[in-house]
Amino acid sequence: MVLAHVHGEDAPQLDLIFAQAPSGETYLKRQYAAFPFHVTQPFHKNGVAEVILQSLGAGLVAGDHFASSFKSESGSARVVTQGSTVAHGMNGGMASQLVRLEVLPGASLFYAPRPLILFAGASVISKLEIILHDGGSVVWVDAFLAHNASASGQTFALLQSETTVVSTSGKILALDRFSITGDAIADSAVMAGHAVHAGIGWAGCHQGPDASQLPTCADVVAGVSDLPDDLGRYVRLLSRDGVAYNRAVTSLGLS
Repeated sequence: MVLAHVHGEDAPQLDLIFAQAPSGETYLKRQYAAFPFHVTQPFHKNGVAEVILQSLGAGLVAGDHFASSFKSESGSARVVTQGSTVAHGMNGGMASQLVRLEVLPGASLFYAPRPLILFAGASVISKLEIILHDGGSVVWVDAFLAHNASASGQTFALLQSETTVVSTSGKILALDRFSITGDAIADSAVMAGHAVHAGIGWAGCHQGPDASQLPTCADVVAGVSDLPDDLGRYVRLLSRDGVAYNRAVTSLGLS
C-alpha cells in the first residue's frame, strides 16, 4: 500500500542541523521549532550532542499534519523525546506525521522517540525517510503502542507506517511498510497479546546486533534481519507493554 501524501513536507515545524565544532564537540548549527515542538539545549557527552524534544500540544488529533527534519552534517548527534506522542480518537478523521533524517559522510545520527501511543479511534499516517550519504551512520527506532487494546475492547482505527532508507541519488536502500488496524492487533494470531511493536534499524557504520545479542527479557519477542547489500541490520520487536519495551531497548544499548 502506498502512503497517502503527507501535508507540510515543504515547511517542517521542526528543523535541526547538527555539525562538529573544531573542538570536536557536536553542536546545533541551526534550529527552528514551531508549535507543537520545543527543543532543549543540547546535552554533551564525549563530543556527542543529545537533544530532547518536548511537545507543547496534547498529541495528535484529527487534521494534524506535523513534519520534522534532522540533519547531521558532521559529528555525532542523538535525538530523543521526553515522552510519547499520543494519538487521540479521531471520529473518522486522520492525522499524519513525517520525519526526515539526513546523515552526511562521516557523521552519525541516533533517532529514538518514545513509542507513538494509539488511543481508541486513532487513525495515523506515519512516515520516516532517511537519506544516508556514503560514510554516514544512522540508528533509528520507530515504535507504537496500542493503548488498552484488550482491557476496554476498543482500540485504534488504523496505522499506516512507512520507513525508507534512500541514497543521495534517491535509490531505495531499504523499505519497511505496513498498514494495520487495532482489530488486527487484538487478534492473537497477529501480535500474540503484545501491545508494543518496534522497528529498530542500524545502517552505515553501525551494523547492529546479531541474533545472539537480541533481548531475552520476559514478555519480549524479537528477530533480526540483515538489510540489503550489507547496509546494516533491522530488528523487529514485540513487547507485552511499555515496561517490557523499556527493558528490551535498554538491553540493546538504546536507552
